[in-house]
Amino acid sequence: MVTQQRPFFLCYFETTRRCDVGCAYCMTRTEGHTSAEELTTEEAKRCVLDEVRKICPQGLVAFSGGEFLLRDDALELLDYARGLGLYSFVNTSGRRLDRARFSEIRRATRNRVIFGFSLDSIDGRAQEQTKGCTADHVLGLARMCDEARIGYFFLVTITKHNLATLPKTMEFLREHNIPTLRSPFVPRGAGRAVAQEMAFTRDDMREVIHPALRGNPLSYISYCPFFASPEYMEKLWRELRIPIATLGCQAARGFVGISAEGELAPCVHLLDSSVTCGNVRQTPLSVLLETDPTMVALRDGSRVKGKCGRCRYKHSCRGCRALAYYATGDCLEADPACFFEPVDESTRSEFEEAQTRNVAAFVRFIATRAPWNVIFRPASFRARLNALLWTLTTAEGRPKAQP
Repeated sequence: MVTQQRPFFLCYFETTRRCDVGCAYCMTRTEGHTSAEELTTEEAKRCVLDEVRKICPQGLVAFSGGEFLLRDDALELLDYARGLGLYSFVNTSGRRLDRARFSEIRRATRNRVIFGFSLDSIDGRAQEQTKGCTADHVLGLARMCDEARIGYFFLVTITKHNLATLPKTMEFLREHNIPTLRSPFVPRGAGRAVAQEMAFTRDDMREVIHPALRGNPLSYISYCPFFASPEYMEKLWRELRIPIATLGCQAARGFVGISAEGELAPCVHLLDSSVTCGNVRQTPLSVLLETDPTMVALRDGSRVKGKCGRCRYKHSCRGCRALAYYATGDCLEADPACFFEPVDESTRSEFEEAQTRNVAAFVRFIATRAPWNVIFRPASFRARLNALLWTLTTAEGRPKAQP
């Protein structure tokens, strides 16, 4: 079978279920799995890294867990990924990071690495409640990255426990130009036992979460609900040849998840569920992406149901497929946290103009800031030149006129 190469692809690889933290909502902490079942070093290379390279020669692998740095072969896997031309994300609690470890990782990756740190709240008490460490600890890791000139981003898991401090946290991240990936709480793993106290509601999304997120352009990847103008995005993406297909839900489109045991899901939040799409030990990842019915269905935004199916933003946003699954058992159903109620595809959100402006700011950031300008770099020289000219001729990355 001929593998159809993609211009952008990120594999979120949960390399181990072992961890040194013990977060209350840990998605990977489940009964019935042992470290003996984890993909071996050679399996990780052959079944994950080689396959990512086949799917996308400039692809990305997010090494996570559990705690990735608990694996004895962590540096070996990073070095192997670098040798394939892949970029590595290292998602870590940071408890095993010091300047010496930073140096080892830099050498293994030849600087083709970005760290992901969990910051649920800039408020120390809220951060300790969910992550078992202080905000100062996480900010200290960021300072070490700055000193070493290594890229990083913050992962914010949104729960009831950090709603009160979310606006302050997002404003802090915006002021410091720190890229942010929002992760919705889902009842996976240990999260099932605390779902009632941690799961947010549609009202929370409308009143707190969406206002806090939509004002920060650097939180726009894998972000729902997302109301930027589809016409503007299609035009800009076509002109600048931006590799990532869109900025809304990335399940099966830009991202996939692989568990420590090799199970594949369209999204890391859907691992250990009935939406798993096979095992890379038995079937190559490149084959599963092209043949598994769920993977194929989720790549097509027109197959989403309910109000997501009649929404103007069904391709650019598509709604969170993980939240849809945990609410209904069907990952193609409407996003239960979305507060937008479209009559049909002509209904526009009141936030479309603001989010369209912020998309332009996001594009300006990834086009001009290392290492993001490497990760999101268009393949051709002409497209890279167009992107450079665009950033020079737009005011602060904003579109000159709305479509």
